[in-house]
Amino acid sequence: MFKFKLQSVLDYRLNIEEKILNEFSELKRELDRQKAMLEELKSERESMVAGLRNMQSQTIKAHDISSILVYVDRLRESEKQQNQVILQTIEAVDQKRQELVEAVKNRKIMENLKDKQKEEYIKDVNDTEQKDSDEMSVLKFGGREK
Repeated sequence: MFKFKLQSVLDYRLNIEEKILNEFSELKRELDRQKAMLEELKSERESMVAGLRNMQSQTIKAHDISSILVYVDRLRESEKQQNQVILQTIEAVDQKRQELVEAVKNRKIMENLKDKQKEEYIKDVNDTEQKDSDEMSVLKFGGREK
């Protein structure tokens, strides 16, 4: 029966790959959340600007208009900050993707080694069986001649 001598190393590499994959998935979810937050900020800013345009036909106090404009500016600043957060998250996702690619390569190397060793084992077993079969045939044939 075939037993891979480096099975513990392969198992370790599988665990590492799974851990990195989970971290990668979490980072992707975080990136999606950050993008959704940015879209909410943009939507709210656009809504405020549209509301301000609609107020043009009404008589409004300058203080109210000023407050709305200050809020819109704060929303724009929040959008800039959110874009920075998104860029940082994208970098983290890319880095984790590279780690994942490396972990997959390491696992596949071990799996290929396992497959080759298993093939060699099967070949050796088949060769041994063939040799034993040949010897039995020779012994049976030799016993008949006597």
